[in-house]
Parts: sequence; structure tokens; C-alpha cells
Amino acid sequence: MAYRGDVYPFVPIAAELHYRGHNVTMVVPNEYHSDFAQEGFSCRHSGTDFGPELLNSPRHARYVRRWGMRLKGARLGRMFFGELTAKQLDPLYDSLREAVTDTRADVIVTHSAAAIVASMVAESTDVPWVTGDLFPMLRRSSYYAPPGMPNLGRRANRRLWDLAGSRLVDRLSAANQFSKFRARKGLDAERKNPFDYGDSPFLNIGLSSPHYFRPAPDWPENYVPVGFSLWGGPGSGHLDSEVVNFLDRGGPPVVVCLGTSAASARPELFTEIRAELEELGQRGLYLTSVPSVVEALGPNSENHHAVPFAPLDAVASRAKAVIHSGAAGTSAITLNAGVPSVAIPVLFDQLWHAERQMELGTGLHVAKKSQLREALARVVTDEHMADNARRFAALIADEQGALRAADLIEGLLREELAL
Repeated sequence: MAYRGDVYPFVPIAAELHYRGHNVTMVVPNEYHSDFAQEGFSCRHSGTDFGPELLNSPRHARYVRRWGMRLKGARLGRMFFGELTAKQLDPLYDSLREAVTDTRADVIVTHSAAAIVASMVAESTDVPWVTGDLFPMLRRSSYYAPPGMPNLGRRANRRLWDLAGSRLVDRLSAANQFSKFRARKGLDAERKNPFDYGDSPFLNIGLSSPHYFRPAPDWPENYVPVGFSLWGGPGSGHLDSEVVNFLDRGGPPVVVCLGTSAASARPELFTEIRAELEELGQRGLYLTSVPSVVEALGPNSENHHAVPFAPLDAVASRAKAVIHSGAAGTSAITLNAGVPSVAIPVLFDQLWHAERQMELGTGLHVAKKSQLREALARVVTDEHMADNARRFAALIADEQGALRAADLIEGLLREELAL
């Protein structure tokens, strides 16, 4: 559930397991079902509509705009965990449990935040479960501090992580409601921070490249980073003919893809970026997520083309640069394509990715509007940055994250169930 970047990385893993002969069911909000219709596996409704359309609504978009970057994003927990998860635990739990029992499932694979629900269903049905982790920077370690905080040494880092998981922060993320629900289901009701539910006692798969986030020595042995898991999009990455024609009739464009969060919370960014690209004499391809933004950008032209959606990996490889919000999935696709980027974060985790691109020398971070023009001018002219992006793409080219994830899941099945 949640944003496309939370869901899409699991699609190639599900498709690979289906290809290997497993009966795979994806439990997701209804709006995703048509996207996955050609992947072979089946889909069932997750019980709620916690997906992009809901998050694009004016009320939720305003909340993200206001609180996405303030207080390290702490107040986002009230919306994501408090409103959209804790208040919907009954339908979420019932839908997943029904899917598990109807299919006589052998294993559950879950997102680290959705594990709040998946872990309860797994425990109540005695089914092993696997976490696919998209947020390695949120894993506790004494070797680094929580995102946005300075690394002050191992002892201080441990204290900072304790503070991040304190009762004060828990109140912003509905921890007490999750504990009460677990007690109602007859499960261990120890109070936890929501992300602590993501740790599976069976297997945790890091869906990020170890070259991008280096595994810490004090991570558990059952945490295995496999690399990015990238999905080509609906229709195996097929591009609309109008997009193909735009790409073919000129030089490589700058692709502007701000994701669901930024497209709904800060839609004016598209107009501002288009104006700057025109000043720089650069072509722009705008993937707006929200159809109304296409209208706001005005008519398409020879040098500027806007559509609500196009598979990013199919266009990123033909781009001069990518402008994005710093979301995990978009960052991974951009790095895999070997093109430099500019990140304009609207959520706290996107800030980490923006800073990481700066450290790698593969991209720039725009923290305020006044930095936008200089960043755009640099990303389309800096050959050193472009070389860094190409070198990093070569470094991760053979990782095959989805295939390795499928191998690990099959290994757990053999170990737990002697299949």
C-alpha cells in the first residue's frame, strides 16, 4: 500500500516467483490491479484504498506539503500510521488473513511498514514472513545516526536511536493502538515503534544496493541486501507513441518526475522547472502523476511534453538528466540508468536520498527555490557528474536484486517447509 515507490519494487519479485512456478498473490489496493494485469500473478484487495489516489487528495496533499520536511517528518506518522493504518486495522488484517488462508500460503512477503499488519497475520496463521526493506537508513545501528542527525560516535548514535524510538515519538505513530490491536488478536502486545515491526525473525531482504547503502556490522545476520528491485511498469515498460515521437525528434530531454508525493503536494514545481529549462534551452519531458498538472503546464510543444505517466526506466536511459523528489524508487531507477539528477525532496526520507546522491557525486540537492536555476544549469553541463553517474550504473549493473530476492525466498521455503 501507499505510494507507487512502496509497491512497485515488489512486482518483479512476485513476477519472478510466478515465473518459477509458484502461486503468487499480490495484496494491494484496487487501483494497482490493472497495473499488474500482465504480470501473471493474481491480485486481491488490501481492504482499504491506501494508495496514490487517496494520497493525491487535497487534504492529504496539504498535510504532506506542511509536514513532509518539518520535525524530521515525525508528524507524517499521524497520517500514515495513525489515520491510514491504525484506524483501518480491521479491514487490513481481515483482507490479508483471508488471502493467506484462502490460498493456503506458505510464506508472506511484506513491505517493512506494512509488516505492522503482515506480522500479525503471519503469527496468527503460523506462516513464516519475509520483509522487503526499502529504508536501510532507518535500521538501527551504532555505526551511524538516524537520518538528519550528526554521527557523534557509536555510544551517542545508540542514544539517538533510542530517542527516535521513544514513547514521545511513538505517540505520533499510533504505537499504542497497534499494541492494543495485537492484544485483541491474542498476540504479544509489547509496545513497539511501527518500524520495529518490520524485523522478521525469518528473513529480511534489503532492496537497496550495498554500494548505495553499506550494510552495518551490527545488522542482524538474517538481513541480506540484494540490490535494487526495479519494475519496468505496466505493459513491460511500453511507451506511448506520442512520448516516443517526442524523444525521437530532438536531443535527450531532461525528465521531470516528482512522484505522487511532490506532484500533489507541490504541483507548482513542474511549472517552475519548465520555465527554467526554457531559459536554459533544454527540452523537458514531464511525468506528472496528477492529470491536472498536465493541464496546468499548457500545450505540448516540440521541446516540452507532459503526460501523467510513462515508465521511468524506459525514458531515463534516453534522458540528459532526471529531476525528481528523491524518492527511493526513482533514485534507484535514475542510478541504474546512469544519468545525473537533481533531487527536490518533500518527504524526510527523500532528503536522505538527495544527500546520498550528493555524496556519490551523481546528483544535486535543491533545498530551497533559489538553488533551482543553478542546479538545473549544472546538471545538464557537468561532465564529471555525468561520468560519476555512468560509473555507478556500471558498478550495480550485475546485482539483479529481484532474482536474488526470489532465490532467498525459495531458500526460506526449502528450509522452513522442506519443499
